[in-house]
Amino acid sequence: MGQLTGRLTIRIDGQEKKSKDGATLNPGGVNRTTEKGGGRVHGYTEEDEQPSVSFKMAHDKDTSLLALGKLTDATLSFETDTGVIFTLRGAYTTKPPTLNGKEVDMEMDAVECDELI
Repeated sequence: MGQLTGRLTIRIDGQEKKSKDGATLNPGGVNRTTEKGGGRVHGYTEEDEQPSVSFKMAHDKDTSLLALGKLTDATLSFETDTGVIFTLRGAYTTKPPTLNGKEVDMEMDAVECDELI
């Protein structure tokens, strides 16, 4: 039995963020919808879905919410402690970051996602 993912590091354009536990990654791909009628399944349709990441990060005096909200064409690295790294290219903030008490809520989408094992 090997190590399971427990910790992760998020970097945006090479700068490590003070990410909190609970970050989520969707590597993107294809959503399939079943098409049916007349009591039977006819097949499915496909729709592309973009890669996305949502995470919380600690807030400090050097954290600019305005700068985070303006991020476009960034490179985001989602690095696990098991050695798997997801690199999202062309990443952009999808809605303004929210300061919620001591932490910032971030949501980002990207053009593509690569997985390095």
